[in-house]
Amino acid sequence: MNGKRLADIMVCCFSAAIMILSYCYVEQETARMALSIAAGILFCLFCVLAVLDRDRKGTPRRQRGKSRRKRDGIQVMALLDEEGNVIAEWNIAGKTSLLIGRDTHKEDVDINLANTAFGGMVDRQHAVLNYTAGQWYIEDLDSTNGIRIQKPDGRIYEVSRTQPCQVEKGDVLLIGLTRLAAQ
Repeated sequence: MNGKRLADIMVCCFSAAIMILSYCYVEQETARMALSIAAGILFCLFCVLAVLDRDRKGTPRRQRGKSRRKRDGIQVMALLDEEGNVIAEWNIAGKTSLLIGRDTHKEDVDINLANTAFGGMVDRQHAVLNYTAGQWYIEDLDSTNGIRIQKPDGRIYEVSRTQPCQVEKGDVLLIGLTRLAAQ
C-alpha cells in the first residue's frame, strides 16, 4: 500500500470517528449536524480518493506509467554467439552509463568483451552506452573497428564517430564482430 492511499484511509477513519463522537457528545443540535455533515463530506471525498489511487490490478495509479516504461525499456545487454544464442548477460536496469570494451586490468569496463570469440577486435574503450531522457544512446569512442546497429528487420546502420545513436529494444549492437542484443 502506498503512502498516499494510507493517508486517504486514515483521513476516512478520523472523519468517521468525528461523526460518531459528534453524535454521542455534542449536545447542541445545529453544531452536531454541522460537524457530522463536514466529517461526512470529508469521509466521502477521501474514500473516493483512496479508490481512485488504485487501478484494477492494485498498482497505484501514479506508478502505472513508470512500470510500463521500465518494462518496455532495455533491461539487459546480452552477448550472442554466431547462432544467436545468449552466452552472457549484463543487467543495465537503473544504470546511467556503461563503458563497453576489453578489460586489461588497466581500464575498468562495465561490459567486458575481452574473452569473446572476436575480443581482439574490441578496443580497450570501444563505446559507451548512456541513458538520458528515458532512452539509451551508444557513442563510438573513436574505436578501430567501429560500431554498427542491426535493427530487428535486418537493416544495419553504421554508428557515427561524432554523434550518439539511439538504441532500442531488439537492436543488436555489432562491436567489431561481437554481437550484443538490447533486451
